[in-house]
Amino acid sequence: MICYYENCKGERLDLMKPPYRLITADLFDYEWEETSYSNKIYGFQRKSFEKDLKLDVFCGKAEFRSCMDDLETIISRDVIEGVPGKLWVNGLYLECYIKAVKKEEWEAGIYTIVTLTIISDRPFWIKEEKKSFFRREEAGQITSGLDYPFDYAFDYAVGDTGTQIWFLDSVGSCPFMLIVYGPVTNPRLSINDSVYEIYTTLGDSEYLILDSNNHTIIKYLSNGTTSNLFNNRRMEQSVFDPLTPGTQTITWSGTFGFDLTAYIERNEPTWTI
Repeated sequence: MICYYENCKGERLDLMKPPYRLITADLFDYEWEETSYSNKIYGFQRKSFEKDLKLDVFCGKAEFRSCMDDLETIISRDVIEGVPGKLWVNGLYLECYIKAVKKEEWEAGIYTIVTLTIISDRPFWIKEEKKSFFRREEAGQITSGLDYPFDYAFDYAVGDTGTQIWFLDSVGSCPFMLIVYGPVTNPRLSINDSVYEIYTTLGDSEYLILDSNNHTIIKYLSNGTTSNLFNNRRMEQSVFDPLTPGTQTITWSGTFGFDLTAYIERNEPTWTI
């Protein structure tokens, strides 16, 4: 099993390799809370939850201090920054904070048992699926991808423009992130029966990010500043509607490029032997 904690700064703590070793955790347990009235169940929902991870730390006396200091530095960063970290298990992650740390049997200075209590208000394990789309006039020019002069990592691959089909292997609806790259005016695309349109102009080296989880639309200008486009969205239908599971028919003008990342949510991580 692959299991590690990654804080909001990208610092990782591998929980399966010395000196840290995961002993036990209720990673694969979950519970739905029913919504009921007059003894009739009308639906189910997931609320914030806590889980305990118990691990041991074992190393030489000379290394013990630095190992414990590294542990504290990595796991405390998210609470200080107010940004959740990610607990990764078998390629899926859970957004969470570490709210409590308990240590036992540390007196000898070579070994201790550490219990980490994590808390999450997004109680799903996430797998990201990403697909990139490009402008029609670039279709005959690209051989190895596009580089944009701003700091956001993505890759374009050659393919058809105008209409594309994408299959999402998910049981439920998927939140998503849409990144639109300029130049373009009033970018618009449709996914199945939903229309996503933002009334703005993006110049060269400018882009916008629509985050359906947080209901935000932010424009990133070439001079390094940002602009809130929440009130510039198409109002006839919510542009934050999640993607439906299964086949996605994506149609757009082909005059601009964009990245689409779907967040496939699971109740538990995938299993490995």
